Amino acid sequence: MLQRLLRPLLVALLVLPLAAQTPKPGTDGPHVLWDGPEAEVLWSREGRITRTPLPPPYRLALEGLPEIRLRPEPPEAAEDDLPLPARVCVLSDLHGNWAGAVALLEAHGVLRSGLRWGFGKGNLVVAGDIMDRGEGQTELLWLLHGLEQQARKAGGRVHVLLGNHETMVMRGDQRYLHAKYTTAWAGLEGGVAALYGPKTELGRWLRSRAALLRLGDVLFVHGGFSPALLDREPTVASVNRAVREELDLPEKLFHLGTDGPFWYRGLVPGAEKKRPDATVEDIVRGLAVFGVRRVVVGHTTVDAVTALHGGKVLAVDAGLKDGKPGQVLRLEKGKPFRGLADGRLEPLE
Repeated sequence: MLQRLLRPLLVALLVLPLAAQTPKPGTDGPHVLWDGPEAEVLWSREGRITRTPLPPPYRLALEGLPEIRLRPEPPEAAEDDLPLPARVCVLSDLHGNWAGAVALLEAHGVLRSGLRWGFGKGNLVVAGDIMDRGEGQTELLWLLHGLEQQARKAGGRVHVLLGNHETMVMRGDQRYLHAKYTTAWAGLEGGVAALYGPKTELGRWLRSRAALLRLGDVLFVHGGFSPALLDREPTVASVNRAVREELDLPEKLFHLGTDGPFWYRGLVPGAEKKRPDATVEDIVRGLAVFGVRRVVVGHTTVDAVTALHGGKVLAVDAGLKDGKPGQVLRLEKGKPFRGLADGRLEPLE
């Protein structure tokens, strides 16, 4: 009798969404490793690494996030040239700041209850550097991976661009990695680098991301376009193709270096310490080369989302990596706005 009375309550509790995921000290996961059609899920909890199989249909449970459906086939290259939608929300340089990034996305309606997609047919652009420094990078990667699937079903898009810190971690450079990760995976053969290789879910998903994205007449890139890059007569497609070819090579080639799209800071005045800023002529040339009228960049922290060079350059790294509330760039029918942490919009001059 008691069981019959309690059963509806137990069912209700089971279908309630889990509490919002927050990074936990000493814990990291899940990470999915592929071997053909076979997958296993790795967790590290207090230094103890566990492995469990993930059988078809590859439904991965994520604490505090909607379940995500995986596929044994590697993802196709991300779309990199689309029309400009009516609504775009842009942020960059999350650097593992889970709480700050989630609060911003909730304030601007990109996330709704249960950390689900709430932006309809709008587009979210994350202009690189989800990884390093903070202790919430794994949670943020899965959040964005799942949102990408949800947005498509709603007619929207999530565009996650690579930043210099993604390329560093994928290539085994752990200089800026939060100590939580190196400690958690010290007992794993290959360490943290093994979690982002080409046979892991997050590793191959990141390898399918773009370095450059064009939405209508707006270009998005983590760092910027240098004069040296422009001299190579690039296109959006050629740069993205070259980055994918260079990522897993042992040597650091042009697109991963200081003149490539990840490291160059010259579009933000005063950001380059050892070489001159981009000139107006450089910027006009770059916009013409890529067939756009403005470029959106992260990588260089500014006090607020800022329009530079007469609105030709929009800088969006507003300090999430430093623990600040941050800001977003909102494009509403092509018009730029500064999106504050409380959800308010200010026109960008």
